[in-house]
Amino acid sequence: MAVVAPFRALHYNPERVEDLGRVITPPYDIISPAEQDVFYAMHPYNMIRLELGKTTPQDTAQDNAHTRASQYLRQWSREGILVREAEPAFFPYELEYPFQEGRRIRKGFFGLLRLEEFGKGCVRPHERTFHKVKEERLSLLVQCGVHFSPIFVLFSDSDGRIRHMLETHRGRKVLLECQDFRNCRHRLYRMGDPPQVQQLQTLLADKDIFIADGHHRYETALNYRRLMMETHPEASSNAPFHFVLTYFCPMEDDGLLVLPTHRLLPRLDDEKALDFLEKERPYFKVFSFPMNEFGREAWQNCLDSFRIQEETAIGFVRQGGDAYWVLHVDRNAARSYLARKGFPEVLQDLDVVVVDHLFLRGLLGLDEAYLSDAENIRFSHDRDEALHAVAAGQAAMGFFVNPTRVDQVRDVARAGLIMPHKATYFYPKVFSGLVMHPMDVKETVCVPVS
Repeated sequence: MAVVAPFRALHYNPERVEDLGRVITPPYDIISPAEQDVFYAMHPYNMIRLELGKTTPQDTAQDNAHTRASQYLRQWSREGILVREAEPAFFPYELEYPFQEGRRIRKGFFGLLRLEEFGKGCVRPHERTFHKVKEERLSLLVQCGVHFSPIFVLFSDSDGRIRHMLETHRGRKVLLECQDFRNCRHRLYRMGDPPQVQQLQTLLADKDIFIADGHHRYETALNYRRLMMETHPEASSNAPFHFVLTYFCPMEDDGLLVLPTHRLLPRLDDEKALDFLEKERPYFKVFSFPMNEFGREAWQNCLDSFRIQEETAIGFVRQGGDAYWVLHVDRNAARSYLARKGFPEVLQDLDVVVVDHLFLRGLLGLDEAYLSDAENIRFSHDRDEALHAVAAGQAAMGFFVNPTRVDQVRDVARAGLIMPHKATYFYPKVFSGLVMHPMDVKETVCVPVS
């Protein structure tokens, strides 16, 4: 069962930090060095100093980005920059964000999720992780003892009862509200009434939990738990280190968005592109649209139409070409090819699997060594940006995929499998600094009575 718990959140004090939009940041793994500099300059209390502090050549085991983060944490807590809630609560959270020509709202809540080893309970991953990243994150966690950034999970709320609970808080007093540098609006509420807390825990108890983003953070939390159990065997079985800070979002939420990840190939020549289109028709049917404004709109509409029908269709554009192409994949032919390559059935209809393994490795003959070189393949979540890269000669060709559906992520995770590289990008990411989870070994988390 999923054990979900309220917690005494640590957060910025709005009386000391008037513009919270200048202190919260995206998660560490999407912050570039240039953006790190921007966040440092944005505000002296910016979250970057805790989550992703700067390193220097003079760093030592006693003085480094992680020890400095710990010092900032203690100092800001003493000065009242960071304050802690007096009582445990869940924290309903609305994110209003710009997308294309309008704005969308994603609704969920922050809480704690009991940690469990993968494959032994209800928490299901869908991505691979890298050892070096987890080591660095564990070092920060050991120094500070606080989860600064939540993992992002999905659950099914088919009857809408949890979404109804969250909706009831929209008219209540906002705990924290701000607008960030990307024009996203954040609203955080407090749900601390014991009957509501217990109801939410009960409704989530029988749910499968799917990690959408934050696999490294989850596995780092597992490693931290093992370390704390060794060093503090006297701690309660419900000590805070047995739980991970989590943002929960219903799969059915209207504001939940997965962006596609288009593939750009900078170095392939025109001959390969022409051979690809002319000689490999058994696997797909080709639709072409003129290389003008009207053709581009028709091309986009065609891709969108196949997405709505849940058909696999890949957009294709080459540098210097005279058309936009849509490659409508023959599902049976593609499945047969991928099955021969050893792909389980649940992976065979993913657009990214078709592109990466049928098109790039199969039909174009690109090997692992070629595709593992960042100079040979690039990725973009923005269709217009990727098209511009091809038109400007920054890429020889581009493959344009429709976004992976949430139900496909669910089915792959339930099968105990891992999604391919660059298959999902849940947008926007959940920011760091809205709420934090301090882990004092002497405390106990309030869990439901079984």
